[in-house]
Amino acid sequence: MNLTFNFRKYRNIFAILIIALGAVTTAQAQRRSEEEIKKIQDAKVAIITNRLNLTPEQSTGFWPVYNEYSQKRREIHRAQRQIINNKKAEGKTDDQVLDNLKEVQDLKQKDLDLEKEYQSKFLKVISASQVIELYKAERTFNDMLIQRLKQR
Repeated sequence: MNLTFNFRKYRNIFAILIIALGAVTTAQAQRRSEEEIKKIQDAKVAIITNRLNLTPEQSTGFWPVYNEYSQKRREIHRAQRQIINNKKAEGKTDDQVLDNLKEVQDLKQKDLDLEKEYQSKFLKVISASQVIELYKAERTFNDMLIQRLKQR
């Protein structure tokens, strides 16, 4: 009886196992990343809820508006990062670089316009003092998040 291992005979099985293991690892990393994002979002909600001291009625009206606002801001900030990171100045004319800078400025203006628009929407469900506390809570949260990232 020959007990030697014939790698060639089983190489397709090994290849499938390696691919499957890689897929599982990728899925676990993605799940972990999604879990981390969920934890971050939960922490943000907790900080905002605590700082604003929302009543149940306010909470019902506030969170859908805030979530919409946050999504739109993320889209604007993502577009800014893409312009800054993907459109390198190297090898471009000054006019092309100025066009990129103008795009970033336009997005900053769009962000400011969005803040003005949603401030009036927030004021329909929360007080002016709570709107100020919202901005402070967002800043506090962002500072905490940056500190945690620096510690890693």
